[in-house]
Amino acid sequence: MRPSKIRLYFMVAMLLTGVLSAIADEASVQYHGSGWIQFGRVEHSTIIAGPEHYDLNKNWIQNTGGQITAVEKISANWEGGLGLGAIQVSNPRGSLLGAHTWSNTWNPFVTEARVTYSQPLGAKDKIQLTVGSFPYVYNADVKNFGLYLTRGQVYPGTLFSGFETKHVQPTAATQVGGLARIQWGGFQNDVLLNSETETKPYFDLSLVDIASWQATPWLQVGGGVNFYRLIPQNPDVTSPGKNCNGPGEWSENNLSDGNEEEHCYILDTLPDNTVDTVTGSMSGTKLMARFRLDFRTLLGLSAPFGKQDFVLYGEGAILGLKDYPKYYDDIWRRAPIMVGFNLPAFGYLDKFCAEIEYYGSKNFPDYVKTETNASWVPRVPPGVHNGRNDWKWSLYASRVLMAHMRIAGQVANDHLVIPAPPSASDPDWSEALTTKSDWYWMLKLAYFF
Repeated sequence: MRPSKIRLYFMVAMLLTGVLSAIADEASVQYHGSGWIQFGRVEHSTIIAGPEHYDLNKNWIQNTGGQITAVEKISANWEGGLGLGAIQVSNPRGSLLGAHTWSNTWNPFVTEARVTYSQPLGAKDKIQLTVGSFPYVYNADVKNFGLYLTRGQVYPGTLFSGFETKHVQPTAATQVGGLARIQWGGFQNDVLLNSETETKPYFDLSLVDIASWQATPWLQVGGGVNFYRLIPQNPDVTSPGKNCNGPGEWSENNLSDGNEEEHCYILDTLPDNTVDTVTGSMSGTKLMARFRLDFRTLLGLSAPFGKQDFVLYGEGAILGLKDYPKYYDDIWRRAPIMVGFNLPAFGYLDKFCAEIEYYGSKNFPDYVKTETNASWVPRVPPGVHNGRNDWKWSLYASRVLMAHMRIAGQVANDHLVIPAPPSASDPDWSEALTTKSDWYWMLKLAYFF
């Protein structure tokens, strides 16, 4: 993406904001944004075999970016938001063949482009309707793991995490569609209709219902269901059956090549030794439950402890209720669970938390098949010499300085994904940290207003 195009996007966003201000009586516009630089290093990553010698060990990770958003109060009940951002990504070297051919890339994104209607029902109660592209986070405590209901897939059950991704930092749109919310006392219920724009196949519609209840000042519980890809844009792509070698499809999925694990079907051996062909779908049902326990409020603790100290939170999910043979035959191996705890920082840090996650999936953490129509059958890449680590961990810290600057850092063994260079075929979109000895660190310096 050329810088001239980036500038054009920002000019258009500001022009549209000005138009809204001109046509609305008593309208007020508030601007907020940020700029940042982020860098770190993969201290240990399992070597992925291949002719390109793709290896992330001791490789630096770096990006810089900025964003600006305008939120306009059009009337007492109506509000609009519009914003754009861009990230300059400098990929790690990764391979000997690609070390001297890479260049920085610009990735523009939308922070939000939405219209919201709100109707108060009392002092604290309201209903709210939002349409467009907008950020959405149902668990604000999470800094790395969790948010299983609104990120990741079902078959295969992919998990996404990393350092301050857009899903845990509500600064970029994660939902495209609509949101209906009702707040009634300590109860809140959100219903979302989301169009899939992050993982292929695109534009399938998912219906999501998420509820939370502030039972006491120190206890919050919640849960939800996601009918993932309930309405497919093209049923033959979301649920391809055995036709993965049709016109325009990937040649690697040819049914005559004898490699079952590259197909969009499963050959299941029945008790009478006959073989049955089982086809599935990328659509499925997710379930989620979570809790938040604030020991600081419960025990009446005050200074020198910070407002977020001594908070215990957790989340669990089931990724797909339906069983399939071979890869998805145990529901408890499709059930990730995470727990986090805000450690005491005594006012020196705004957030200091440790998180752990367990996910005993049978599938290898390599999701290149999510880029094809046959991703329902998990990929088992040949010649890859790394393993599967079911336990993940993360240590995160952040602090606001002088009201408008923020420094944050993380050390973790999580689901970090780094795209491979164009010359490397097999490692694309593989998790970089697949053994217990793998880990990385990241730091960020940001200015915000």
